[in-house]
Amino acid sequence: MSALAAAAAYRLWAPSYERENAVTFLEDGLARALAPALPGQRLLDAGCGTGRRMPAARAVGVDLTLEMLEAGKARGRVAAADLRALPFPARSFDLVWCRLAIGHVPDAAPVYAELARVCDVGGSIFISDFHPAAAAGGHRRVFRDATGQEHEVEHYSHAVQTHTALAARYGLELRARRDGVVGPAVRPFYQAAGLDVQYREQLGQPLVLALLLQRTCFHLEVMAVPGMLSRG
Repeated sequence: MSALAAAAAYRLWAPSYERENAVTFLEDGLARALAPALPGQRLLDAGCGTGRRMPAARAVGVDLTLEMLEAGKARGRVAAADLRALPFPARSFDLVWCRLAIGHVPDAAPVYAELARVCDVGGSIFISDFHPAAAAGGHRRVFRDATGQEHEVEHYSHAVQTHTALAARYGLELRARRDGVVGPAVRPFYQAAGLDVQYREQLGQPLVLALLLQRTCFHLEVMAVPGMLSRG
């Protein structure tokens, strides 16, 4: 099975995207624990998909794929944009989410630069990714389209050290790190797919990496003008 580029994959995935799976279930629990959207916060969901996670108040979502945005168009304010060139002024948000999206970009540095630029001083950035240990163990990012056909999404594995080094480069301080691991909470997903053997084999294996970062200063390196970064 050849992997589809993210834009092509999410066009196919859009009609069935909101079906929960083990990875999204674990990731959602980590986001709720580490970086919940609180009343009054200016929230950006960068890579929002259908916007299913966005609270109604003061939330903005961006996604590369129009089909994903259209699938959830009744949910709040959304726009089509690349993670590497966000269409917002500096310091526009108190909380920035980038959830299970950064692994679709081969070089994470431009994404970190943009997330840091649009986050206000004192604000928080929550980044989640398909865990590099899962990728190293042979796990792939796959989905089933509306017809039931399975597809793989192109994914670039970013080491934990890469994330932390980029955070430091762009004036972000690591506040918390957690891993979402295979355990009883996700066993029903394995059982529904007839993967009981795989569940036992993978018990305790990390599937999701989650980082909570805080903007502690406004670094000159993140003051690029939106639209001037590569959209490749």
